[in-house]
Amino acid sequence: MPKNAAVEEFARLMRALKARDGRSYEALGRRLSVSASTLHRYCSGATVPEEFAVVDRLALLCGADEEERRALEAAWTHADGARRPPAPEPRPDSGGNVHF
Repeated sequence: MPKNAAVEEFARLMRALKARDGRSYEALGRRLSVSASTLHRYCSGATVPEEFAVVDRLALLCGADEEERRALEAAWTHADGARRPPAPEPRPDSGGNVHF
């Protein structure tokens, strides 16, 4: 199954930060209090963090400026929305009541 474009863009930005820093997944993970495999999954697009905080800590650790951090947050927001299932649409019953 192809990955979502928003998730791919988020992962690309994460990989760019990691590459610029030069540390291993393990070294960065220790500094961020996440496992190396978790950080690798974020950078590969396999998963998206549930909260932006770990992403922001990575950005700060890797020397991202304010503009880069805002772009990363926007990319995370889009990727986070893409990984969540769509909300069910309400449907009225025969009595006019709305159900989800």
